[in-house]
Amino acid sequence: MAKLGSKEKPAIVKVQTEERAMEMMAICNANGWQVIVGIEPDVKENIDDIITLGGGTKPGTNFKMPPANNAPCPCGSGKKYKRCCGI
Repeated sequence: MAKLGSKEKPAIVKVQTEERAMEMMAICNANGWQVIVGIEPDVKENIDDIITLGGGTKPGTNFKMPPANNAPCPCGSGKKYKRCCGI
């Protein structure tokens, strides 16, 4: 099965304005995710795929990707992220 955000299974996003579409595209491009953005003024915004790709956090000023599994854990334990907080 293809991974969400890949070329085979792009994230699907529905937004109401072109400005919001550009914001979603910028987030996806910065993270290397493939996305299809639809601008539909009459439909409620749906950015669930981007929230899923971002680890459950809504995109915005505090939107950050979690560290790579083999990176040091940001909690300061000195362990790898996957062995500490990434469990």
